[in-house]
Amino acid sequence: MQRAFLPSFLLLTALTAGLNEARATRLALPASVQDTIVMRLPNRATLTLTVRDAAQLRQLKNYHLDSLTTRLATYITQAEAAAKAGTTNQVTMRFYPDKDQPGQNLPEEIRITAHKPGTDGTKGPTKTQVFLNKKFGIKTDSDINGVNSISIDTNGSAKATAKGDSAKRANRKDRHTVDLHLELGYNTFVNSSTNSVSSGPPSLRYWSLFGGSGMTGIGLDYVQPLAYSKRAKLALTFGPEFVSNSFMLRGNDQWVKSGGVTTAERAPDSKQIDDSKLVINSLNLPLMLRLKLRNKEDKRTLSAGIGAFGGYRVGGNITTEYKLAGSDNKHEDKLRGDLNVNNWQYGLQGELGFHFLRFYAKYNLNEVFKENQGPQTQALSFGFRFIGF
Repeated sequence: MQRAFLPSFLLLTALTAGLNEARATRLALPASVQDTIVMRLPNRATLTLTVRDAAQLRQLKNYHLDSLTTRLATYITQAEAAAKAGTTNQVTMRFYPDKDQPGQNLPEEIRITAHKPGTDGTKGPTKTQVFLNKKFGIKTDSDINGVNSISIDTNGSAKATAKGDSAKRANRKDRHTVDLHLELGYNTFVNSSTNSVSSGPPSLRYWSLFGGSGMTGIGLDYVQPLAYSKRAKLALTFGPEFVSNSFMLRGNDQWVKSGGVTTAERAPDSKQIDDSKLVINSLNLPLMLRLKLRNKEDKRTLSAGIGAFGGYRVGGNITTEYKLAGSDNKHEDKLRGDLNVNNWQYGLQGELGFHFLRFYAKYNLNEVFKENQGPQTQALSFGFRFIGF
């Protein structure tokens, strides 16, 4: 295949110098009309040239097609060697001469698909696509019998392919983005055990997202791409996040702080508890490794992530709303300041979702309360995360 390229492009060079005048009458057509020249070369290679007018034919000499053939020969040799050594039936390789040697008017991309040789030693078909710029493209094909054909298009048919395939993915690979995310979920206590101030985990009320043991969060994700393919993207994300975790007690229990200890205890019968809630607000810095998948139409599908988080408590309170026996008046007690909870928050997290909607889970490695100053327990949060909406 490589020997067939050189005569083809040498003849093309001659075309740019001589056929302008000899065939100007035929090629001088309106801008909306195309003209096609098909040449069959002695080595059985076929050259197809599609132009809009004679001016486009004269412009071909600006692309240094003779030096391009030398590069193609080298690239095709590499692709055929990779196909021969590979485990699949075909191998596609991409080369970017213009990035390697900028300023020399070299092709933006050369994409070569080589097939593994057959068991009888015959060479499989090879396909080559070359994109020089947005409006100029070359496609070459070699079938299994070694018959070569070259197609040159100056009317923009390569524009959509080059821009929608290689350039689009290259830009997406290098692009750093910042996404806004919102979290809504529930909290529960896990890994609880008895200690000197508690006989077990407090019983929580869950099934009221904003009035129960809920979790809300809002933050920014700085996305740093690490690896990219046509169907998948691997990225590292990090950024500040504000999180509010609430733990509401069930029934007639209430949070009580006495001295240096915070506990959950049963309220006296004369006191009817509407809700007693411990709120912990923290500023976190999550760090996650995220994988996003795409379908054949280049649309986002499934995504998954795993990582960790760390942060510091920036506020919180204990709020108890209640009524006294024989009265319909509602009372509220609110305690701020030192709640005997751990100021440092850290743990593990993961997510799984589709498009902008993810299901997440967060597990706090730190205990909620300081040692011997509250129930010995850790927190688990789970819910939904909305990203980039």
